[in-house]
Amino acid sequence: MARAKRAGADAGAEGQAADVLVIFGITGDLAKVMTFRSLYRLERRGLLNCPIVGVALDDWTLEHLREHARECIQGTGETVDEAVFARFAERLSYVSGDFGDPATYERVSKAVGAVSCPVFYLEIPPFLFGPVIKQLTDAHLTETGRVVVEKPFGHDLQSARALAAEIHQYI
Repeated sequence: MARAKRAGADAGAEGQAADVLVIFGITGDLAKVMTFRSLYRLERRGLLNCPIVGVALDDWTLEHLREHARECIQGTGETVDEAVFARFAERLSYVSGDFGDPATYERVSKAVGAVSCPVFYLEIPPFLFGPVIKQLTDAHLTETGRVVVEKPFGHDLQSARALAAEIHQYI
């Protein structure tokens, strides 16, 4: 995520811009130290063009997520411009739920709405990649979307191949 050129920009095989970014694990450590800061910087540069739906197990309110985002951004040493942060915070929404529960993906689908090119960013442990992608596929959310997984992708060549085979059952 830190090296992303722009979220919501031309990144698809057919050149279609992402119209929503769904981040699984938005309350985790990676979001805390990298993702929020990266997204805030994209917002500051005018390169963030889509809503952001955070998904996590934590039973948070949207306001709690926004406060957490501010704290994370400031915690990385970034000076927060209030106008930029207000724009960024308006993009955020939040879905709380267990990644193994189909009802979570129904709520994600409602939060995403009618979009044509969602991007699902999985900053979760690798053992959850397959189950989450399966649930996204079962909920018909990957038909026109893209899935991005955060490394590490397995702990050796054999486990990476097994993880790839598992994921390729669904996408």
